Amino acid sequence: MTMTDRQLVRFASEFRAGILDGDPPNWMCFAICAPLSSLLAMHGVPNEVVESDLGEFNHFWLRLADGRALDPTADQFNHLFATDRPAVYLGPPLDLHVPASAPSTAERAI
Repeated sequence: MTMTDRQLVRFASEFRAGILDGDPPNWMCFAICAPLSSLLAMHGVPNEVVESDLGEFNHFWLRLADGRALDPTADQFNHLFATDRPAVYLGPPLDLHVPASAPSTAERAI
């Protein structure tokens, strides 16, 4: 079964709500992404769990087969970065979606 973007966001949103049970998403990115990744794969949505290094902390999100980011806890950073990201973000990778294994800007310049 192929999911539309709308179905995918709804699926991830409902999954997130079930895991969080009304609690905030702070520090819950891996706890949500790991099981969500498996469940999406079971529903025919290829993806991988990716870790980003954000300096003082790490962040986990899902990379879809087409390269887009599915981040079920993107809103946890709104207060830190003065952004207004939705609870579940689906789209091109953002600044918080740089894989930890990716070279830094300084390393790329060498």
